[in-house]
Amino acid sequence: MALKNTYRRNIASDGKIEMSLQEFKKWIKRFDTDKDGKISKEELREAIRTNVDGWLRRLKGSHHIKGADANGNGYIDENEFNNLVEFAQKNLGVRIISY
Repeated sequence: MALKNTYRRNIASDGKIEMSLQEFKKWIKRFDTDKDGKISKEELREAIRTNVDGWLRRLKGSHHIKGADANGNGYIDENEFNNLVEFAQKNLGVRIISY
């Protein structure tokens, strides 16, 4: 489920994958394996594992959910989704654009 293989993507000159907010939401919801409408720490780790190479996988999976999980309950819900977008743009090589 790597980002580059999910949908038709525009790759910017800086190497970032450009997608709309709707495309990003659709992609990230694929990792909501229990379909509860929230992204757990484990589900976010899987998303990162499929899109980040090397030693950063372990660091980013556990460390950065804290930044996106504003209420500290271990899940990213709809109210915290903008935090996840910021995380993806900083750490997963994604740029959210409007069409």
